[in-house]
Amino acid sequence: MKLVHDPIHGHIELDDFAVRLVDTPEFQRLRRITQLGLAFLAYPSARHTRFEHSLGAFHLARKIAGYNPEIDDGAVYAALLHDLGHYPFSHTLETLYPRHEENTKWFIRHGEIGDAVRERYSLGEFLKFLKHPLVSGDIDADRMDYLVRDAYYTGAAYGLVDLDRLVRNLVWKDGMLIVGEKGAIAAQNLLLARSMMYPTVYQHHVSKIASAMLVTAVELEGIPSEEIRTMDEVDLIARLRASERAEVRELVRAIDDRRLYKRVLYSASDPGGDAVAELRGELEAEFGHLAIVDYPPKPKFGEKNAFVEAERELKRLSEVSPLVRSLVELKDTHWRWGVYARADVRERVERFLGAFFD
Repeated sequence: MKLVHDPIHGHIELDDFAVRLVDTPEFQRLRRITQLGLAFLAYPSARHTRFEHSLGAFHLARKIAGYNPEIDDGAVYAALLHDLGHYPFSHTLETLYPRHEENTKWFIRHGEIGDAVRERYSLGEFLKFLKHPLVSGDIDADRMDYLVRDAYYTGAAYGLVDLDRLVRNLVWKDGMLIVGEKGAIAAQNLLLARSMMYPTVYQHHVSKIASAMLVTAVELEGIPSEEIRTMDEVDLIARLRASERAEVRELVRAIDDRRLYKRVLYSASDPGGDAVAELRGELEAEFGHLAIVDYPPKPKFGEKNAFVEAERELKRLSEVSPLVRSLVELKDTHWRWGVYARADVRERVERFLGAFFD
């Protein structure tokens, strides 16, 4: 057994099999994948990585399983490996490449970590655990850790969740992880924290602009998925800095120096995917890489679907809590799409948009 010191959970215990998994190249790569992508350009201390988050998710999963011995240990180890497939800068590049969950499966099938997994499980058996409610549910070890961890490292005061009470009141029943009646308020606070973190951290405009610039640079560089899936952030930035394409070098240098594009349009009014696609095509034809369209998906709050035991019945959290219902109704309030441009062409792009939407 090894002890890892963690600012969120205190001590995290790793048993021999967990140490075997952690000591593989694929897991160690997570030390070089930032949890919040480019959010450190807005929150300088947000340099925490998928490595410590994965350890935290494992810690919480094991605590939950400790109160529910019917949960298979495989689900606890799956919580440790659930983020193995993240690309550099985490979710940033998932607009260009397959979702990280698919890449996680690829690592387990083809990497050295798969040999470690086979020492205890068949690969088919273990891959199923990645979908276990403990790992990928409405309220699971993953989001319980990242909300509190992200709030801590950004300094945001919104991630105040009573994790201990929530953990003690999660009950494994009929293949579901149910929130006991005494844990309902803690579960409600988890969703409240997520709702507050969304506009202030996860969708901060500085992070969104820098991410859009990085996506554009990677797209112009044309890195195939077979190559980027094994890269870490050091690999990717080095590749972009040495690119043969001047526009790629320009974009990554601007990110390095925090000379980011400016907002020309930043709106909560959704024109629809077709209109945005048309605008993107025309902007690219007129301005190339100097103007970027950012059209993110609408937020989802899966926590609202968690089952809560209330008055000896199972009900959805959104049925039990008026606050949660309100948060769900307001979930699109902070959504924004935008057009960003290099400072010297900002006015030209603004005039272009005026003519486009006229």
